[in-house]
Amino acid sequence: METCTVESGLLRKKPCGQPAVAKCANCEQPLCSKHAIPRTSAGKKMLLCPECARAWKQSEKTLGEPAAEKPATPPPPAKPAEKKNEPPPIEPSAPLEFTPEKKPEDKK
Repeated sequence: METCTVESGLLRKKPCGQPAVAKCANCEQPLCSKHAIPRTSAGKKMLLCPECARAWKQSEKTLGEPAAEKPATPPPPAKPAEKKNEPPPIEPSAPLEFTPEKKPEDKK
């Protein structure tokens, strides 16, 4: 049976040693019931070690609330496209009429 490996103690850090009940969802470190911190992400409950939970909390402060946990707002309804004054479509069989403009002659 695995034991909790979270370091505890102020001056002398040593592993907790209690029987593990879960593993950290991020780093897979064995955790006892005292050190397993519950978190919810995208509707799923998970357990994190204290170190990963601190990092998670810091990233939420830095990046804001995760998109999956924000309430979804529907996009505004699409407006119908306004038709501008466009010339009527040209028929493929219609003759193409083009008269080039005369350029003024350069005087040297």
